[in-house]
Amino acid sequence: MSLRKWLFYGIAIPFSGLILVSSSIAVMARVNHWSFNYTTCMPLGFYQRGPAPKRLKVGDRVFFCPPVHGKSMHQAITNLWLAFAPHGQWDCADHLVPFMKFVVALPGQTVDVTKKGVIANGKMLPNSQVVTSILDGKLKVIHLPYGKYVVPKGMFWDYAPGNRAYTSAYYGPVPQKNILGSIKPVPYLTIPGSQYWLKP
Repeated sequence: MSLRKWLFYGIAIPFSGLILVSSSIAVMARVNHWSFNYTTCMPLGFYQRGPAPKRLKVGDRVFFCPPVHGKSMHQAITNLWLAFAPHGQWDCADHLVPFMKFVVALPGQTVDVTKKGVIANGKMLPNSQVVTSILDGKLKVIHLPYGKYVVPKGMFWDYAPGNRAYTSAYYGPVPQKNILGSIKPVPYLTIPGSQYWLKP
């Protein structure tokens, strides 16, 4: 076999295998209601979508339509910090891709946004310090004023542990009616720790 043929087969066989694996995953994702997360909020990989929790609890993983009102969200949308879905794929306002987050506080529960991080129901959430500026301090990032908040009726407070995760600490509590469903990581198809790859 010539060197050219050897190089061709050596490249083509693994490449065809990669295409086959990718196609298989794409089919499984469609059949099993998987979504691919490529943000820094949660570990990189596939998550299975399920029905919305009948009774929302602290610790639930949910995907939901983000709120679009307020100065913080306006800043995020105009600066293209958020992901946008093709027209008609999701029912979220402004065609935003749904967020994947943890529920950390429910109506009547307290959340304290501090310089050191977010405290929900008396517990400091890991890696929850808000980003106050970017671009070497040239752009101030809008977030909630430091202080104590009580989650209103019909709403919840969201959180994600990844670096630069965009959470309720920036835009406030979210209406429970915005929840589209629950999520759980697909075994072996998420990368633990990848939510910390993007350095603050």
